[in-house]
Amino acid sequence: MAPARCLRRTAVYELESVGVDGEKKYFHKPWAMTSVMFLGMTLCLPLAFWQEHQKQKKHVSDAEVPLINDQQEVTKPRSKLRETLLLAIPTFFDLLATILMNIGLLWVTASVYQMMRGAEMLFAALFTVVFLGRKLNRFHLGGIACCIVGVICVGTSSYLSGSSTQVVTPEQNLCGMALIVISQAVQAAQLTFEDFFMADMDIPAMKIVGFEGLFGVIGTLGIMAPIAYFLPGTEGEGLHEDGLDTLQMIRNSRALQIILAIDMVALLMYNVSGMMVTGHLGAVFRTVLETTRTLFVWLLGLVLYYTPLGMGKLGEQWNQYSYLQAFGFAVLVSGTLVYSRGDEEGYKQELAEALAVQAAQEPVAPPPEQGGSVKPAAGSTPITMGYGLPAVPPSMPMDMASGSFKASHTIMSGSYSRSLHHRRLHGPADE
Repeated sequence: MAPARCLRRTAVYELESVGVDGEKKYFHKPWAMTSVMFLGMTLCLPLAFWQEHQKQKKHVSDAEVPLINDQQEVTKPRSKLRETLLLAIPTFFDLLATILMNIGLLWVTASVYQMMRGAEMLFAALFTVVFLGRKLNRFHLGGIACCIVGVICVGTSSYLSGSSTQVVTPEQNLCGMALIVISQAVQAAQLTFEDFFMADMDIPAMKIVGFEGLFGVIGTLGIMAPIAYFLPGTEGEGLHEDGLDTLQMIRNSRALQIILAIDMVALLMYNVSGMMVTGHLGAVFRTVLETTRTLFVWLLGLVLYYTPLGMGKLGEQWNQYSYLQAFGFAVLVSGTLVYSRGDEEGYKQELAEALAVQAAQEPVAPPPEQGGSVKPAAGSTPITMGYGLPAVPPSMPMDMASGSFKASHTIMSGSYSRSLHHRRLHGPADE
């Protein structure tokens, strides 16, 4: 979510307001911003229920009766409540990763923040190999190499140039970048969990995002906010946070109210538009679009700094180390595209193996001109991929680098893409 995330760093964290102590200070409230993110995700729920209602109306109005196949498998009924409650587990990873990112965001610029999140590709690939037993091809390895080089270049440029218009020590800058990298490891762990345990969840993606947002709101406001109030430290350091002071600062600043509202609406619009792009144009195309948001964040930061809107106080300036950051960004984009190519090659290989297995199971029949016909062997699965999907689906990454449906966390797209590929090849997994 490029606009909202950029506003979060270049506007929200750099805006001042009066708190309960009567003093004017910066709105350094990472816990509050985590709650705002989950609130924005919760807005997906009404839309998800509306889509489900429309789908049910369509099924009721359809007079067509599906043909019954005597060999059709009888699937066991699923527990909707169990599947919904299971979403609380990835929500915990989500909350932890988001708070780490928001704290790190206090000490780095928005563009550096966006680019450092490219480290998720590295951890996602590592976890898929270690925990899921998957293999990486040469494109994957090339993408990971570009990721490492790009993150190093961006981190070096941030450390040498300083983090932002506010005074931040080099130690804080390094700590901020370290927290962002760690958050990407947590995010990759979340995606690994979703891929292994939740591949066959019978819940629409929009509803998944909405329920994770709902559980996140309960966790942040009901559990973490009281804990953060009693944590040691001072305001603006990322640990201690006074919820009453946060509400007072929002009440005293119309600019904060507007930007926080835009942040939540942007989350909703991003998830809707992102899923539409993935569904109609493929996840690879969405991955390319995702990489452009980092460039958009950087350009918007420069515009804010060099225009009367920011007056040199908002955004970030161009300096001699920005060339190194630009080079790192280009390498990260290249790595993302190369890794996506590896996902495509991996899917093609799986499809070829599945076709070969089916061909081996099919009996040899006389040519059609002799009256022969080819019938699939008993128990074999035609490679129509099921679920009304074509044998060769549109280009879509199948690995963890595809990332999460939640745009606030990853530069990639579609955390369940590999699960869809598995269903296309083998049908639903046994319950």
